[in-house]
Parts: sequence; structure tokens; C-alpha cells
Amino acid sequence: MPLPKTIRPQKSGLTSIIVSILALFSANAHAQQVALLDSGVDPNAGLNIAPGFNYFLNIEDTSDVSTLEGEGHGTVSARLVSESFSGLIVPFVITDGAGLGLFEPQSTVARDSALSDILGRDQVRVIGITWGTAGITGSAAPLLPQLSNSNKVIAITAGDDSAAQPNALSTSSFNLSGVIIVGGTDADGDLLPQTNRAGTTQNKYVTAIGLPTLDASDGDSSWAAARISGIAGAVLQQNPNLTAAEVVEVILQSAEDRGAEGTDSEFGRGFIANAQQVLNNVIGPPVVPTQPTDSGGGGGGGSGAGLLLGGALVGALLLMRKPKEKLEKTLVLDSYGRTFQIDLNDHMQIDDGILHLNDFFHALDQTSISNGFVLPDLNTEVMFSATTDQDHRFDMIEYFSMPGDVVIEDQSADVSLAVATRLGAQTSLTGGYRVSPGLLFGGASDLESHELFGTSSFISGQSFSSVLTGFSSQAQTLTLDYQPAALSKTAFKAGLVSVDEDRRFGKDSFSTILEGEYQLNKDAGVTLQFGQIEEQGSLFGGAAGGLFGVNTATTYAVNIGGHWRTSDKFTMVANYGVGRTKVDATADSLLGNFSDLRSDWYSLGLVGNNIFRARDQIGVSFSQPLKIRSGDVDYSIPTGRDLDGLIAFDTERVDLSETNATERRLEGYYRTMLSDKLELGSFVSYRQHPNHVLEEGNELLIMGTLRYRQ
Repeated sequence: MPLPKTIRPQKSGLTSIIVSILALFSANAHAQQVALLDSGVDPNAGLNIAPGFNYFLNIEDTSDVSTLEGEGHGTVSARLVSESFSGLIVPFVITDGAGLGLFEPQSTVARDSALSDILGRDQVRVIGITWGTAGITGSAAPLLPQLSNSNKVIAITAGDDSAAQPNALSTSSFNLSGVIIVGGTDADGDLLPQTNRAGTTQNKYVTAIGLPTLDASDGDSSWAAARISGIAGAVLQQNPNLTAAEVVEVILQSAEDRGAEGTDSEFGRGFIANAQQVLNNVIGPPVVPTQPTDSGGGGGGGSGAGLLLGGALVGALLLMRKPKEKLEKTLVLDSYGRTFQIDLNDHMQIDDGILHLNDFFHALDQTSISNGFVLPDLNTEVMFSATTDQDHRFDMIEYFSMPGDVVIEDQSADVSLAVATRLGAQTSLTGGYRVSPGLLFGGASDLESHELFGTSSFISGQSFSSVLTGFSSQAQTLTLDYQPAALSKTAFKAGLVSVDEDRRFGKDSFSTILEGEYQLNKDAGVTLQFGQIEEQGSLFGGAAGGLFGVNTATTYAVNIGGHWRTSDKFTMVANYGVGRTKVDATADSLLGNFSDLRSDWYSLGLVGNNIFRARDQIGVSFSQPLKIRSGDVDYSIPTGRDLDGLIAFDTERVDLSETNATERRLEGYYRTMLSDKLELGSFVSYRQHPNHVLEEGNELLIMGTLRYRQ
């Protein structure tokens, strides 16, 4: 399940969930080097220095020839590189250190000689040109293209002439792969007055702090380039396999937007405050690695955003203490292969009945049009309805909007259709599009339907049905009904239920159901239902693909139900079912090697119409949602990456039935019309041990509603 293509730290909440960056690199990570073209480095500064060369004087001594800031310009640059980069820094001296421009031709020759030297140094992956020099011409012109083709990052100081364009070296080479142009800012991210602006290089230009220390009052773009050079080296330490162009993209995509919105000619792509802004920025779509299968397969289950887990699995896989703690440090790879640790618990959504609150509130604020017609010559009846969800807050937005404003679309239509035809005296065929399958095969089908409130209005969407009707409130259905004789006490039904939920979580299942009913008397009857449901990508209505998904899950179930009309006003319904599930695991999931799963469920309810008033409805139900009674699975969570780049997994065999409790729900409601248009409602839901976990405590939800029907 991919995230948006780019996640910027100032606009995305994903960055805040990063716990830490893994300090595990491949063997090549330790060999990364940053070359620094400047005034040299003080050998007594305690920095991690490798042998370079002084091409200005053609000697091996690379001691700093500058006295700026007391340390020397190049020493400051090296210190800033080492703030984020732990590898070796290779100094090349290309100046006399005075900065007066008296020896510019000699500096240009020294720079070109250093660049030519670096071409032969494979371990140098980043080049920081932190001393301003002229453009490259003549025989030296191919140098930067050759370095670009050698997969090296080249960070170039934009220069400090208070110009609208960077210096000649920048403007002549910014389009090369792996090149990034750097301007300087103060500690607050405001451009230094003297730093050259982005100009035409804006797509490859970024700004960073150009001060020698954060409390300094003066600086230049060369020290900003040093900071970006160190950050580029650190990015390569995260993933040494990145290309130079990818390293530059990581930095540019991590920049905080400054100046005019988006990329502009002042700040270019934006501002980099520190290395963490880049190193902690997960650029999507991130992937959670999964355990290779016996056949060698393995991969990524997608990102941690919006992961759905069915209530039957939540207790064992998410809420119990040990699995919960393991998920707190899940390794992920971003789209550039860099490793991060996130708390996957923060990205889970649990489909345990609470998600039905959305449907519940929509149902209280809907405008519906229902109608139908009969085709007597065809023995066919057609019923259809169109329901529109409307949020009146959008009406106010439209009212106060200015001419030309784009107004949010305030309605979305949901069309349902049912067609029933009598094939003969004993047989009928019914087809439905986006109808509730629980009303056809569940105990709710035996309830009296109220003209205003339907069959029932439980918060959880309780329909007293089995898992065979699917795990969605809407489906496509086809049923064939057979009654041997007009007064026969028996009836039979065969049906198909197809769920293809494209609006939320992508649930996909197909059910085959056979049902027999025996009427005990005019007020009571029992039903026996059996069949199978095959879920694609999901298990018990949970993850539709992704980290907790499966290839297919096939459940064979038997369900017995009954109804009893206790009086003219009340009807009691009940059901109990058991199922056995076979799971075909997928390589893109944290779950694998399932055993067969055995589960059960039950519910009991009482619903009455017109009890205290002419137009009211009351209901109460007691139920146990689906619970796994036996079955286990391999649960593998990625935790780290070794020196060879191989992913390490924490794998254990989890008994899905060991959740130390059983959830039970008690629900009730009352709805009544106070007038022709004013409705009053009260609803309560009590969950004991939600998701079958003792430590979760109990949950009580009480709501009152007042609705004006237009």
C-alpha cells in the first residue's frame, strides 16, 4: 500500500514516527570518502583525514593555508562535513588561502588537477567544491561530466557575489547528474545577503546554514556546501548502493520549502537545517521487508499507512504485549533503500466493529430516494434506491466562498438495486447490487422491517449472520429460493455473495451459501446454513493485501439460526456458527506458514417496533464476535540489516487462539419520531475484553442523536 510519492518533513506526519536510523551499513559503507577542494585541513584538528594533495603548491602537505576563523577556511569546512559524515575526508588544497583573487588562474589549474586526481579514486563518492573558483573551460571542460559519469556527488558552492545567479562553475554544470548547487543562510534559514541566489539552477539548488558555528554572525555559501557534502556522505552511509543522482534527489526532496511556494529562483528547492532532516526523511513509498519463502520468494508488504487488521487477529498479533513491543521497532526501507525503524502499531486500523461508526453516522444523515415497479407479464419486481451522504458544513463553505473559488463536492451518491422474479410456483430468483448481504442470509431477514428505521440499528451493524455473508455492509448477491409447496414448513435457498469493496480497504471475497429453513409454527423457525467464502488478500475481513495480508483465505462454515416472534411487537433472533479456514500465504506479508484455523461466533437479539409510540423501535443484542479457537502462524518482523545488506528477522510461531480472554458485546438502542420530521435516538454499546484481550479492559460507548428529516 504505497504512500504519496514524496514525503517532505514539513508536510508529512510520517517523519515524526521514525524512532532511529539503523547504524548498519554494508562493507562498502566504511570506505566512503568525501573529497574537499578548499584551503587544506589542520592536521592537529582531530578530524578523520585521508591523504590528499596540495595542487596549488604541488606538494603533499595538505595543512590549512588559510587563517580564517582562527581554524582556517578548509578546516572549518572539514569540521562541518564531519558533523554528519563519519568516514574519511580527503583534502585538496587549491588556493593560497587569502581569498583576495590574486592567484585565480593558479587556483583554477589546481582545482582542475584535483578533479582529475579524484577521477581515479573510486572510494571518493562525494566532492565538495567549497572554495569558489571560475568556470571550467578549454582542455579541462570534460572533467565534471566525467566525474558525473563516475557516479560521484558534486556539491558546488553557489558563490558570494550578492548575484541573482550562482557562479559560473555552478551555472555551467548544474544540469549534470549528481551535481547540487548550495547557497548559504543564517541559523534561522534566511539567505545570507551576499550569497548568490538560485536563478536558473533552481531545480538543483538548495540552501544550508553557511555559518562556521551556529552562533556566528557572518559566513558564506562555501560552508553551506561543506554541510551538504557531509550530508551527502551520510546518505551514502545509509545506503552505499545509491547512485549520485539518487543522493542528490534525497537531499532535494528533504528540503523545507522557503520563499515563494514551491521551487523558486531565490531558495531553489528549499532549506536543509541539519543532517537529521535528510537522514530521517522517509521518502516513499517505504517498504517493510518480508521473510523469504521456501521457494526463495520474499519482498515488501508495502508501507505502514492505513493497514487494516481483522478483529479476530488483532489480539494475538497486535495487542498482546510481546508482539506489540516487537512492532515498535520494525525495519522499513524507503524508496531509496535506506533503512529506518518505525512503530508499526501507529499505522494499524482495526476492523472490529468500531469502523461501523462511520456507516452508522452516515446513515443518520442521508437523503434517500427509494422506488420500485412491477412487471406483471414477467412476474418480476424491481426495487432501487439512491442514497446521498451530505455534510451541511460544506453548504456553509459554498455560501461564504468567493467567485471563482473551488468548492468541495458536497454529495456522493450510492445506488442500490434489487430485482426479484418468480420462475415458477415454487421457485424465485433475486439479484442485488450493493445491497446488505446480512438482510438476505442473516437473522435480520426474519425481523419486521420498520418503515422508517429498517430492521435494526445497532452501532456495530449487527445482522445476526455468519461469516459467509462477507465482511462488508454492501455486496452483489444472487439467490435462488425454493419452497416445495405453498403451505410447506420447509424452504431452501442457494446463494452467491460477491464483495468487491473499492471505497475502503479493497476487501474482495466470494461466497457460496446453501440454506435450509424449517418453520416450527407460524411464529418460530430455524435455519441451517453452510457454505464457503474465499477472501482475496484478506483474512477474516482484515488486511486487503499488505503486511498482514494473505493470498487467499478459504473458510468452510456451518451456521444455525432461529427466530421467534414473541408478540405482535417483538421478535427474537439468534445464531451460532463454526468455521474452518485454510490460508494460502503470500511472500509480501509478515505472516506465513498458517495451520488450519478453527473459529466460532454467536449472537442473540430482540427487536421491537411501535412499543411506546406509534413510530418507534427498540433493540438489544448480546454477541461474541468471531474468535479463533485453534491455529497458528509464523510471525516474522524485520529488525535489522547486516554488513552484507541481508535483512534480519525476529520470527516466532504465534498461537492465534492464545488471547487470554473472549470478547462479548452488549448493545442496545431506542429510536422514535417526536414529530413528522424530528427523530430522537439513543444508543449504547458495551464491549467486555475488546478483541479478546484481557488487558484491553472494557469499553462503553453511549450516544444520543437528534435528527431533523427534511
